[in-house]
Amino acid sequence: MKFAIVVYQNLTLLDLVGFTDAVQRLKSMNILPDLELAYCAFSQPVSDNFGFPIRIDHIAPDLASFDLIFIPGGIGSRILLSDIDFISWLQTASSIPIKAAVCTGSLIMGAAGFLEGKKATTHFDEYEHLHQYTSQVVPADLVEDQGLITAGAVASSILLGLHICKLYASEADALLIAKRMGIPDLYKNANVQIY
Repeated sequence: MKFAIVVYQNLTLLDLVGFTDAVQRLKSMNILPDLELAYCAFSQPVSDNFGFPIRIDHIAPDLASFDLIFIPGGIGSRILLSDIDFISWLQTASSIPIKAAVCTGSLIMGAAGFLEGKKATTHFDEYEHLHQYTSQVVPADLVEDQGLITAGAVASSILLGLHICKLYASEADALLIAKRMGIPDLYKNANVQIY
């Protein structure tokens, strides 16, 4: 099983790390020992909004070869919304069964056309912007709508990672991972909407 982690210049590091910390535990705890996380970018170099460099495994791969894509948010997302080449590359993921994003990564999903007819969420300061891509903006920590999973502000990246753990393993495994991370209440008390 292969997950594509889409990275880009000026992403928010906590969006990236919160998700990958939870999901990588599926492998490190031997729940899904064959899980591969691949850091994929359209171009290089990539660093977060404070200049922290991000390792890239693949430049502009065909995203259809992955089982899941994840897009973090960040200040750099705004530039990508109008980057035709980046969006065209991202659209190679159209056939992937699970697409996930946190914060303004949801806006990138919208620019790629993935939010049409779907319910979604993003950072609470970006709800109006999200309305450009879907009329069904839901003010929640996490929204799942038929394989499209979006999460709110930055801390929701951990919740999104745990939700993916639940989907690919089990509720018990997700709760065990949340306990190992020291955040079982975040997982149990979140406002999650599934459609």
